[in-house]
Formats: sequence, C-alpha cells, structure tokens
Amino acid sequence: MSASELEMSSVRYPYRERIFHVEKKAPGQWVVLDESHAELGRLVRVSAEGEEHEPVFGAIPLGYTETLHEGSDWKFLVAALINEALDEEPEATGNLGGS
Repeated sequence: MSASELEMSSVRYPYRERIFHVEKKAPGQWVVLDESHAELGRLVRVSAEGEEHEPVFGAIPLGYTETLHEGSDWKFLVAALINEALDEEPEATGNLGGS
C-alpha cells in the first residue's frame, strides 16, 4: 500500500487476523478504526516531503494530543496504533489460568 491509497475515503487494513479501517477525515488527517468502528487513534500528515522525498506521518493514540511516533511508513504507524490499543485491552486477553 502506498501513501496515495490514504487519499481514498477509507482503506481496509487487515492486521492481527482482523480488519481495521483507516478513514480520511480531512486533508492530511485520518482516523484508525477497529471492526466495530471504535476509534483507536489518529494518523496525521506531518510533512508533505521528508528526507527520503516521501510524506511524513505521525501517529496519535487515543488520549494524546501530539504524535508519539513519526515516519514515512504509514502502515507501520497504523500497526503501532492498533498494537497499543489492543495491548491495553486486558479483558480481551482473558485470564484462563486462574489460581
């Protein structure tokens, strides 16, 4: 997937055996949603062209106002947002071991 795919209104993003969505909200601004369309974080364009002549994006997790991660690989940044959100769901992992 290239950066130009983000210009579509919505991009399906298969990851961790689930389907997520990256939806464009405004020029240079996207929201990352899970399959129930709950927001996991935001992706923003920080710069139209970075050192490698590629756009630079930033990932903003829920509850934050500034980017925590930045780079030209938007797929990596979306994966980071998903990982942070899923890894913070203790009820989703379940505790089957008991004591």
